Amino acid sequence: MGNIQEQMYYGEGAGDGDKRSMSRQGSKKQLPQVPQQEGGMTPPRPTSAIPPQDHNSSMAGYGQFFLEYALLAEYNQLHKQKLPGVYVIPSAKSPLHWFGVLFIRQGLYQEGVFKFDLLIPENYPDGDCPRLIFHPAVFHPIIDPISGELDVKRAFTKWKRNINHLWQVLLYARRVFYKIDTKSPLNQEAATLYEEDCDMFKSRVCDTVELSKLKRYDPPYSDDPHAIKFSRWDESKHGETLRTITTPKIPQEVDVNKNAQTSGLSWIKPGNIQIFSKD
Repeated sequence: MGNIQEQMYYGEGAGDGDKRSMSRQGSKKQLPQVPQQEGGMTPPRPTSAIPPQDHNSSMAGYGQFFLEYALLAEYNQLHKQKLPGVYVIPSAKSPLHWFGVLFIRQGLYQEGVFKFDLLIPENYPDGDCPRLIFHPAVFHPIIDPISGELDVKRAFTKWKRNINHLWQVLLYARRVFYKIDTKSPLNQEAATLYEEDCDMFKSRVCDTVELSKLKRYDPPYSDDPHAIKFSRWDESKHGETLRTITTPKIPQEVDVNKNAQTSGLSWIKPGNIQIFSKD
């Protein structure tokens, strides 16, 4: 430690007295004395003058991550529900936009192939309920005939965090085609026909079903890579995939040479209740 005074850097303006003082302190392994305040020095600012940190602004930077995590959890819940005839995929450009298609397999709207967009609010799940819009518009009492938007607020008057979920909106969209509701309609003509002229209503429904089937091969209105599009059957492209899906899997034989703990084998011989009786 005797060489500390030789290696220490002295700032500009340090006098010989300062150097001798620091040299002596270095040899005694002591910190230098705090210099006396001079007229030109500014006293340190008291702690109370430091502005408090805005915790809300610091948390705001994580908002996008929380949103994407919540939407991922919703998408996983949707997979577990396995809603029949409902297929959705998030947009490649925004997690708040999901593309979907609904296949109706029975009832008045049987054979309908209805494409839709699910639009999720930016402040989800604390905001308003999501919007669901059909393309093209479907002839239905609670679907707007111009915009194609489904009256989702009929079922979700106020979106409740941790209670309402996106899969419930999709389930509701499916159910409206099996149970017709004409109260407070968005399409007054459809509601009136359903109540007063059922045959004409069925005719108009057939028209909207045929239109959906006719337009299913049309290019998507969006250039999003995840936008749902249909192509006509091509054996060279789709045949092998179809056979893979429809061919039942052959159950694999149990390998008796595997470890009993991993294979689930028992050490009890059939017909014997004594344990470890197997050779």
